[in-house]
Amino acid sequence: MATPEIKSVGKAFALLDCLAAEDDCVSLPSMAKRCGLSVATAHRLLATLEALGAVVHTGPGQYAIGLRMLDLTRRSSFETLLASATMPILSRITRTTGSTAHVAVLDSERMVTYIARSANRANRIPTTPGIKLEAYCSGLGKVLLADLSTDDRDTYLADGPFPPLTARTIITPEALDRELAAIRDRRFAVDDCEMFDNLRCVAVPILHPDGRVIAALSASQDSTELSRAQIQELVTQLTGHAAAISTKLFRRGSAPRAAH
Repeated sequence: MATPEIKSVGKAFALLDCLAAEDDCVSLPSMAKRCGLSVATAHRLLATLEALGAVVHTGPGQYAIGLRMLDLTRRSSFETLLASATMPILSRITRTTGSTAHVAVLDSERMVTYIARSANRANRIPTTPGIKLEAYCSGLGKVLLADLSTDDRDTYLADGPFPPLTARTIITPEALDRELAAIRDRRFAVDDCEMFDNLRCVAVPILHPDGRVIAALSASQDSTELSRAQIQELVTQLTGHAAAISTKLFRRGSAPRAAH
């Protein structure tokens, strides 16, 4: 049986969402109307939020987000939340498949930033949370590059060069563009020994409810242990795990945009 929700908490968050969506201070009557509340109920909730420092009463019937909320958001980040939310799932992937599991995002320089990692002791993949690696030669990177806008993707492809890290690395803009188009269609990417010799990686997108790719999830193993014939089964597992991560992050369908 699901735990019952406390409706007043939901109403308070609706008011905070309303305030956060506006650049200027929002009036009490307009917030009450948007949130489907009576003015009296909205006023009581806002008075409580004001006492807690979550909102500021800026004028007659006018409110804004308070310093306490701003301070709370400064102490965290999307990447910190993503790492905390995904670690149990990454650990499960490692236990059930023997793979090294990663979650990563694309930074403003189009480098892959590794956010979280789970691996067994036998796995020697040289990745740690916080490390940045090239995107064009990794499963994670190709999933994230595939979701770029056409202009951003064209700029990335034009910026090259793409040095070969192994004999299998995709190094021409034309071939990489075709690979990214295929990834957009099938919704997964494979690093087939392109970054490290004898290492195969499968990656899938983690989606915002609006369809944006906000991160990527991967599982990597020695190519002798993860055959090409096993890729589709692993894709199915990872896609399920990625959906679970999305549900955990965006249960109410709203969340911050990842920083790029």
